[in-house]
Amino acid sequence: MSTAQDTAELFKALAHPARVMLLRSTWNEARSGEDLARLLNLSAATVSHHLAQLDAAGLMTAQQQGHHRLYRAQVAALAPSLAELLRPPLTVPGAAPTEVQTEDERYRARVLRTFMKGGTLISIPAQRKKRDVILEVLRSAFEPGRAYPEREVNELLGAFHPDFFTLRRELVMRGWLERDSGIYRRPLSTVQGG
Repeated sequence: MSTAQDTAELFKALAHPARVMLLRSTWNEARSGEDLARLLNLSAATVSHHLAQLDAAGLMTAQQQGHHRLYRAQVAALAPSLAELLRPPLTVPGAAPTEVQTEDERYRARVLRTFMKGGTLISIPAQRKKRDVILEVLRSAFEPGRAYPEREVNELLGAFHPDFFTLRRELVMRGWLERDSGIYRRPLSTVQGG
């Protein structure tokens, strides 16, 4: 069984819509970085960045073929089910459990089960506390400090829900995205929520 840290690293690698799309695009056939950039309408540099993160997590393989480097999803690395990855570790009778879920974590899990299905947001919660749980997940799709043009922000948020305007506005109002002249950045740190 993987440790909580290993599982968190796997989810971190999967926590960006572009990386999920790269895995889907290379699931059945190997593709070059140029093909992937064209297919996903992303810059070659953005695709290269995400491919490197997938490779580091063991989720992507690469092989040289002529002048091109071809990428393919490492399907075997994705074989364990979600239940297997999240099943609590076995504990020795009488020993204190090492991983205990807090009430906040249980609430967050309930909200995510209710409002997110298959990595997409089925509706935007009306209640502020629930909406903040969703916004925290969406915030994690953005790398801290990296500049995102508005078009890319819209694409990233649109992969979660068609009303990316509302999601973008909410992230800016909450201070989890900063906007300056059409460029967005996730702050390196925030007062509320990190």
